[in-house]
Amino acid sequence: MITRHHVALALMCSLTLAVAVVPFDPALFLVLVTSICVGSILPDIQMTKPKKICAITLAWLIVQFTKRACMPLMCSCYRIIPGLCPEPGDKRLTHSVPGILFITIILAGILYSISAIAGQFHLPGAAKVFLAGAFLGMILHLAQDLCTRKGIAPFFPFSDCRISGSIRPCDTRDRRIAQFHAQHGSILTLFMALDLAGMIPAGLILPAGFAGSAVCIAWMISLSSVKIYGGDTLLSRIPQGTPVAG
Repeated sequence: MITRHHVALALMCSLTLAVAVVPFDPALFLVLVTSICVGSILPDIQMTKPKKICAITLAWLIVQFTKRACMPLMCSCYRIIPGLCPEPGDKRLTHSVPGILFITIILAGILYSISAIAGQFHLPGAAKVFLAGAFLGMILHLAQDLCTRKGIAPFFPFSDCRISGSIRPCDTRDRRIAQFHAQHGSILTLFMALDLAGMIPAGLILPAGFAGSAVCIAWMISLSSVKIYGGDTLLSRIPQGTPVAG
Protein backbone atom coordinates (compact mmCIF):
# COMPACT_ATOMS: atom_id res chain seq x y z
CA MET A 1 0.00 0.00 0.00
CA ILE A 2 1.10 3.59 -0.41
CA THR A 3 2.25 5.75 2.48
CA ARG A 4 -0.98 7.59 3.24
CA HIS A 5 -2.88 4.29 3.32
CA HIS A 6 -0.37 2.80 5.76
CA VAL A 7 -0.54 5.77 8.13
CA ALA A 8 -4.32 6.19 8.05
CA LEU A 9 -5.17 2.50 8.44
CA ALA A 10 -2.52 1.88 11.11
CA LEU A 11 -3.68 4.93 13.04
CA MET A 12 -7.36 3.99 13.01
CA CYS A 13 -6.66 0.34 13.81
CA SER A 14 -4.24 1.09 16.65
CA LEU A 15 -6.19 3.97 18.19
CA THR A 16 -8.73 1.43 19.38
CA LEU A 17 -5.95 -0.25 21.33
CA ALA A 18 -4.23 3.03 22.29
CA VAL A 19 -7.39 4.42 23.92
CA ALA A 20 -7.62 1.23 25.99
CA VAL A 21 -3.96 1.24 27.03
CA VAL A 22 -3.37 4.90 27.94
CA PRO A 23 -6.80 6.52 28.33
CA PHE A 24 -5.88 8.96 31.11
CA ASP A 25 -2.42 10.19 30.08
CA PRO A 26 -2.53 12.66 27.15
CA ALA A 27 1.29 12.88 26.91
CA LEU A 28 1.80 9.12 26.68
CA PHE A 29 -1.16 8.85 24.33
CA LEU A 30 0.46 11.40 21.99
CA VAL A 31 3.79 9.52 22.15
CA LEU A 32 2.03 6.25 21.34
CA VAL A 33 0.07 7.65 18.41
CA THR A 34 3.17 9.37 17.00
CA SER A 35 5.28 6.23 17.28
CA ILE A 36 2.60 4.11 15.60
CA CYS A 37 2.60 6.51 12.64
CA VAL A 38 6.40 6.38 12.51
CA GLY A 39 6.41 2.59 12.68
CA SER A 40 3.86 2.33 9.88
CA ILE A 41 6.35 4.11 7.58
CA LEU A 42 9.71 2.63 8.64
CA PRO A 43 9.66 -0.56 6.48
CA ASP A 44 9.25 1.32 3.17
CA ILE A 45 12.94 1.65 2.24
CA GLN A 46 11.98 1.71 -1.47
CA MET A 47 10.39 5.15 -1.12
CA THR A 48 11.88 7.74 -3.49
CA LYS A 49 12.72 11.29 -2.49
CA PRO A 50 9.91 13.72 -3.41
CA LYS A 51 10.84 16.25 -6.08
CA LYS A 52 9.47 19.07 -3.93
CA ILE A 53 8.88 19.57 -0.23
CA CYS A 54 5.43 18.26 0.71
CA ALA A 55 3.75 16.05 3.30
CA ILE A 56 5.45 12.93 1.95
CA THR A 57 8.86 14.51 2.54
CA LEU A 58 8.52 13.86 6.27
CA ALA A 59 7.77 10.20 5.57
CA TRP A 60 10.83 9.99 3.31
CA LEU A 61 13.00 11.47 6.08
CA ILE A 62 11.69 8.90 8.57
CA VAL A 63 12.51 6.07 6.17
CA GLN A 64 16.13 7.25 5.97
CA PHE A 65 16.62 5.93 9.50
CA THR A 66 15.80 2.42 8.31
CA LYS A 67 17.65 2.75 5.02
CA ARG A 68 20.87 4.31 6.33
CA ALA A 69 21.09 3.23 9.98
CA CYS A 70 19.46 -0.21 9.99
CA MET A 71 19.94 -1.81 6.58
CA PRO A 72 23.78 -1.89 6.44
CA LEU A 73 23.99 -3.42 9.93
CA MET A 74 21.17 -5.85 9.20
CA CYS A 75 22.82 -7.08 5.98
CA SER A 76 26.21 -7.40 7.66
CA CYS A 77 24.70 -9.60 10.37
CA TYR A 78 22.85 -11.78 7.87
CA ARG A 79 25.98 -12.32 5.76
CA ILE A 80 27.62 -14.02 8.73
CA ILE A 81 25.17 -16.88 8.15
CA PRO A 82 26.40 -19.25 5.39
CA GLY A 83 24.19 -19.14 2.31
CA LEU A 84 22.70 -15.70 2.95
CA CYS A 85 23.67 -12.79 0.74
CA PRO A 86 20.96 -10.11 1.06
CA GLU A 87 21.31 -6.73 -0.62
CA PRO A 88 20.56 -3.46 1.27
CA GLY A 89 18.06 -2.37 -1.39
CA ASP A 90 15.84 -5.44 -1.09
CA LYS A 91 12.60 -4.28 0.53
CA ARG A 92 11.75 -7.86 1.54
CA LEU A 93 14.31 -7.46 4.33
CA THR A 94 12.18 -4.86 6.10
CA HIS A 95 8.85 -6.39 5.10
CA SER A 96 9.47 -9.45 7.25
CA VAL A 97 9.24 -10.47 10.89
CA PRO A 98 13.05 -10.73 11.31
CA GLY A 99 13.39 -7.31 9.68
CA ILE A 100 11.02 -5.44 11.99
CA LEU A 101 12.51 -7.21 15.02
CA PHE A 102 15.94 -6.03 13.89
CA ILE A 103 14.71 -2.44 13.49
CA THR A 104 13.07 -2.59 16.93
CA ILE A 105 16.29 -3.81 18.53
CA ILE A 106 18.27 -0.96 16.93
CA LEU A 107 15.65 1.56 18.09
CA ALA A 108 15.81 0.12 21.60
CA GLY A 109 19.60 0.40 21.58
CA ILE A 110 19.46 4.04 20.52
CA LEU A 111 16.82 4.92 23.13
CA TYR A 112 18.75 3.11 25.85
CA SER A 113 21.98 4.89 24.86
CA ILE A 114 20.25 8.25 25.09
CA SER A 115 18.86 7.33 28.52
CA ALA A 116 22.31 6.17 29.69
CA ILE A 117 23.92 9.41 28.53
CA ALA A 118 21.25 11.28 30.51
CA GLY A 119 22.18 9.27 33.61
CA GLN A 120 19.25 6.83 33.52
CA PHE A 121 20.19 3.20 33.02
CA HIS A 122 16.67 2.09 32.24
CA LEU A 123 14.19 3.22 29.62
CA PRO A 124 11.70 5.83 30.87
CA GLY A 125 8.01 5.20 30.37
CA ALA A 126 7.73 7.44 27.30
CA ALA A 127 10.61 5.63 25.58
CA LYS A 128 9.01 2.23 26.26
CA VAL A 129 5.71 3.48 24.87
CA PHE A 130 7.46 4.87 21.77
CA LEU A 131 9.24 1.56 21.18
CA ALA A 132 6.04 -0.45 21.60
CA GLY A 133 4.14 1.91 19.30
CA ALA A 134 6.80 1.74 16.58
CA PHE A 135 6.76 -2.05 16.72
CA LEU A 136 2.96 -2.11 16.53
CA GLY A 137 3.06 0.27 13.55
CA MET A 138 5.48 -2.05 11.71
CA ILE A 139 3.33 -5.10 12.48
CA LEU A 140 0.31 -3.30 11.04
CA HIS A 141 2.38 -2.31 8.00
CA LEU A 142 3.09 -5.98 7.28
CA ALA A 143 -0.56 -6.91 7.84
CA GLN A 144 -1.61 -4.29 5.30
CA ASP A 145 1.01 -5.20 2.70
CA LEU A 146 0.22 -8.91 2.78
CA CYS A 147 -3.18 -7.94 1.37
CA THR A 148 -1.56 -6.55 -1.82
CA ARG A 149 -0.52 -8.34 -5.01
CA LYS A 150 3.19 -8.00 -4.19
CA GLY A 151 2.64 -9.22 -0.64
CA ILE A 152 5.40 -9.91 1.86
CA ALA A 153 7.98 -12.62 2.56
CA PRO A 154 7.44 -12.92 6.34
CA PHE A 155 10.59 -14.97 7.06
CA PHE A 156 12.97 -13.42 4.53
CA PRO A 157 15.94 -13.87 4.08
CA PHE A 158 15.62 -17.32 5.68
CA SER A 159 12.76 -18.31 3.40
CA ASP A 160 11.16 -17.05 0.19
CA CYS A 161 7.73 -18.14 1.39
CA ARG A 162 5.39 -15.33 0.34
CA ILE A 163 1.95 -14.19 1.51
CA SER A 164 -0.02 -11.97 -0.83
CA GLY A 165 -3.54 -10.85 -1.60
CA SER A 166 -5.33 -9.36 -4.57
CA ILE A 167 -5.26 -5.61 -3.91
CA ARG A 168 -3.53 -3.17 -6.28
CA PRO A 169 -3.05 -0.02 -4.14
CA CYS A 170 -2.87 2.34 -7.12
CA ASP A 171 -5.96 0.92 -8.85
CA THR A 172 -8.67 3.50 -8.21
CA ARG A 173 -11.32 1.08 -9.47
CA ASP A 174 -10.66 -1.21 -6.49
CA ARG A 175 -12.76 0.22 -3.66
CA ARG A 176 -11.55 -2.16 -0.97
CA ILE A 177 -8.95 0.20 0.52
CA ALA A 178 -11.64 2.86 0.90
CA GLN A 179 -13.80 0.17 2.46
CA PHE A 180 -11.01 -0.66 4.93
CA HIS A 181 -10.87 2.99 5.97
CA ALA A 182 -14.62 2.97 6.59
CA GLN A 183 -14.49 -0.31 8.53
CA HIS A 184 -11.55 0.75 10.70
CA GLY A 185 -13.16 4.13 11.36
CA SER A 186 -16.50 2.54 12.28
CA ILE A 187 -14.92 0.13 14.76
CA LEU A 188 -12.89 2.95 16.34
CA THR A 189 -15.96 5.19 16.59
CA LEU A 190 -18.05 2.40 18.12
CA PHE A 191 -15.35 1.55 20.67
CA MET A 192 -14.85 5.17 21.72
CA ALA A 193 -18.61 5.76 21.97
CA LEU A 194 -19.07 2.70 24.19
CA ASP A 195 -16.06 3.70 26.30
CA LEU A 196 -17.23 7.30 26.79
CA ALA A 197 -20.71 6.08 27.65
CA GLY A 198 -19.24 3.82 30.34
CA MET A 199 -20.70 0.73 28.73
CA ILE A 200 -17.41 -1.19 28.76
CA PRO A 201 -16.48 -2.47 32.27
CA ALA A 202 -13.07 -1.26 33.46
CA GLY A 203 -11.68 -4.79 33.49
CA LEU A 204 -12.72 -5.36 29.87
CA ILE A 205 -11.43 -2.14 28.26
CA LEU A 206 -8.04 -3.61 27.34
CA PRO A 207 -9.44 -6.92 25.97
CA ALA A 208 -12.05 -4.90 24.05
CA GLY A 209 -9.29 -2.72 22.58
CA PHE A 210 -7.34 -5.78 21.46
CA ALA A 211 -10.50 -7.32 20.04
CA GLY A 212 -11.33 -4.15 18.09
CA SER A 213 -7.85 -4.00 16.55
CA ALA A 214 -7.93 -7.73 15.77
CA VAL A 215 -11.29 -7.37 14.02
CA CYS A 216 -9.87 -4.54 11.86
CA ILE A 217 -6.96 -6.69 10.73
CA ALA A 218 -8.97 -9.89 10.24
CA TRP A 219 -11.67 -8.07 8.28
CA MET A 220 -9.07 -6.51 6.00
CA ILE A 221 -7.32 -9.82 5.32
CA SER A 222 -10.59 -11.69 4.74
CA LEU A 223 -11.52 -9.29 1.91
CA SER A 224 -8.15 -9.53 0.17
CA SER A 225 -8.10 -13.13 -1.11
CA VAL A 226 -4.85 -13.79 0.75
CA LYS A 227 -2.82 -16.84 -0.31
CA ILE A 228 0.45 -18.41 0.84
CA TYR A 229 3.13 -19.38 -1.68
CA GLY A 230 6.02 -21.66 -0.80
CA GLY A 231 9.62 -20.70 -1.51
CA ASP A 232 13.26 -21.70 -1.29
CA THR A 233 15.36 -21.25 1.83
CA LEU A 234 18.84 -19.92 2.53
CA LEU A 235 19.53 -18.74 -1.02
CA SER A 236 21.08 -15.58 -2.41
CA ARG A 237 18.35 -13.09 -3.30
CA ILE A 238 17.80 -10.67 -6.14
CA PRO A 239 16.95 -7.19 -4.82
CA GLN A 240 13.34 -6.20 -5.18
CA GLY A 241 11.43 -2.99 -4.75
CA THR A 242 9.51 -0.56 -6.87
CA PRO A 243 9.67 3.03 -5.60
CA VAL A 244 6.29 3.87 -4.13
CA ALA A 245 5.14 6.99 -2.33
CA GLY A 246 1.92 8.81 -1.80
